[in-house]
Amino acid sequence: MTDLAQWLATQTQDIQLSGVIQSMAAAGRDIAAVLRQAPIAGQTGLAGQTNVQGEAQKALDIISNDIVLNHLQQNSAVSVLISEELDEARPLAADGPFIVATDPLDGSSNLDVNVTVGTIFSVLRTEGGLLQKGTEQVAAGYVAYGPATSLVVRIAGDTTVFALDRAGGWVMTLAAAKVPEASGEYAINAARERFWDAATRAYVRENVAGETGGAAKRYNMRWVGSMVADIHRILMRGGIFLYPLDSETVSKGGRLRLLYEANPMAWLMEGAGGTSTTGRQRILDVEPNDIHQRVPVILGSLEEVRRIEAFYQRQ
Repeated sequence: MTDLAQWLATQTQDIQLSGVIQSMAAAGRDIAAVLRQAPIAGQTGLAGQTNVQGEAQKALDIISNDIVLNHLQQNSAVSVLISEELDEARPLAADGPFIVATDPLDGSSNLDVNVTVGTIFSVLRTEGGLLQKGTEQVAAGYVAYGPATSLVVRIAGDTTVFALDRAGGWVMTLAAAKVPEASGEYAINAARERFWDAATRAYVRENVAGETGGAAKRYNMRWVGSMVADIHRILMRGGIFLYPLDSETVSKGGRLRLLYEANPMAWLMEGAGGTSTTGRQRILDVEPNDIHQRVPVILGSLEEVRRIEAFYQRQ
């Protein structure tokens, strides 16, 4: 069976880039171990702090951030860490050729109910600066902490899936994930319907109409509330994930962060044959203006993303 190190050797000759991905994989392994014991160790619940976005931090948000930081501090190839849990970019190795942007524990609001959460990361070249478009990524991935712990990663080719074995190694389980072009599933927080824009309302209304609607097929809605969990399902069997711009998030530019949520997920989705959009443009083409910039996010099966883009074009 192919392990992570063997796969990396086939994907890049850049030993330092391989090392950065291995550092994030090692951080994921350690976070998985912490999460398994968190209820017993009393590490669930709020930490009594807020992050730069004004969101209440969980104790495990801070622990996970510290684990990622510790691993990257030991890697001389990483010059800067950008994290959802840090107000400012954290300088690391002065001469490191890579920047890592990360959400150390996505979906942490689900921790207390044992729902899949994850670590998302993006790798950029230092020479490009902190604010680079998603097309400039040299690698991206996420770790999903569920019934199995999965590492999903892409450098420039296919999006590849690994599983954490009992010995702490990463074993390839899917060499090239392929998102079906068409699907009958969509993921959106329906409780926010009153805030949706016209395009989102029209798209969801058509889905709810099923065989009698414009798409002429039946749909099911799936919404976990953990981006990693929803995206992992879509990556494996198709569908679409929507967190669109709405009347409540428009002043902030959206809900999800561009550098360490939207861009890496778009990178992975496109590597698996899916696509991404803000509704108005490809996510990977968005010019960032802040390390914590927010954007609308729509990701998934090609046919479904094109359908909602058509609704936006009619506005």
